[in-house]
Amino acid sequence: MEVLETQRQPSIEDSEENDSMRTNKVIELLNTNRPALILEYLFGIFRFRVQNNEVVPINKTMKILCIVQLSIYIAFFSVFIRISSVISGTAKFEDMDEVPSIVIVTQYIFSSIRTSLFFNEENIKILTTLVDLDDKLYLNTNQNFYKKSRRVTIKVVVILLLVHTVVSIIDMLTDGNNIDMSKIVVLPVYMEQSLEISVFCLMVMMLTRRLKVINNYLVKFIDEKDSNKASVFIVREKKDGPEEFNLIGRASSDNMKIRDLAVTYDIIGETCALINEVFNFQIFMTLIATFTYVVITIWTGLGFYRNSASGSNTASLATIILWCITAICLIVFMSMTCEKLLLARTETKVLVNKIIMDYNLPKTMRVQAKAFMELIEAWPLRIYIYDMFSVDITLMLKYISVATTYLIVIIQISHFI
Repeated sequence: MEVLETQRQPSIEDSEENDSMRTNKVIELLNTNRPALILEYLFGIFRFRVQNNEVVPINKTMKILCIVQLSIYIAFFSVFIRISSVISGTAKFEDMDEVPSIVIVTQYIFSSIRTSLFFNEENIKILTTLVDLDDKLYLNTNQNFYKKSRRVTIKVVVILLLVHTVVSIIDMLTDGNNIDMSKIVVLPVYMEQSLEISVFCLMVMMLTRRLKVINNYLVKFIDEKDSNKASVFIVREKKDGPEEFNLIGRASSDNMKIRDLAVTYDIIGETCALINEVFNFQIFMTLIATFTYVVITIWTGLGFYRNSASGSNTASLATIILWCITAICLIVFMSMTCEKLLLARTETKVLVNKIIMDYNLPKTMRVQAKAFMELIEAWPLRIYIYDMFSVDITLMLKYISVATTYLIVIIQISHFI
């Protein structure tokens, strides 16, 4: 019995040590996006909570805090924005610039409730899945990888705060000496919209960086295999990072590393689908808000053109154009981020195809590469907005097309008013 107990004890200690290491990895990964998550807490958006260095769903207190904060904000918004007159259809032409604010606040209310109350498990699963992915790619041994990720997050948050602060100050200055209290209530919500899209982009960037690591492993394998055929020694600069060593190793019939990389790509595909599900509503409402801004800008511009002699709408038009440009830049940032993920996937496809077409490799490795290619085809890594639009570089072209169409329609309607 004593012998059995001594044999069992190390296994229990090993399991506890593994759990502790996994917890530390989750916290370390969480710290890369912590600056953005702290800003979300200020808006009452809680994706999860950390208890005893473990990521768990939020408790009832945080849910109540989210609902109370939303209720207080809705009360302030109803008082200062005169929402009842806008919804009832009695708003005048001057109140048209309040429509985007209503769209933004609607997004804030629903996205906050949706994220904090219904999508805790999905957000936790994204985090834990990325930890497993980093373990398979040997990224958890490289502190520089996480430091670079945190620096990217800090840059995005700082740029977000600077842009929003500058635009808000310009917006307030257009009012002159009369400070509009409604803007003080609404302006923070515009930042919340940009923050949610920034968090989404940071999530996609995390996938892109890990997919590039897979590509680096494939490139290293192909380069070393080609260099073994040559008799010339090449001295190259040594670079730090786990992706710089040949993870796949030498070509042999017993080598199954390509299959392991295919598994990591499958994890990336599943995580991409989860991110798409979590941020679907935020992306959709951002597009609606931007489209509303474009329409209101065109409408206000036509009104300004008709009443150009008075010059009373100059400040209002300038403010709307400024926020419209900011919203469009947000969509550009989102589209470019998703496009980089698609470009990394295309590079993966090209590299895997090179392995498939290399008939000098053992048949087992080429079969693994073919299975990898099937996974690449199965996971396109595209972000879809409720299966209607794909978020990529073509989204901007579609927006320009729609805006041009509505410009023509509004010009025609304005002749009858």
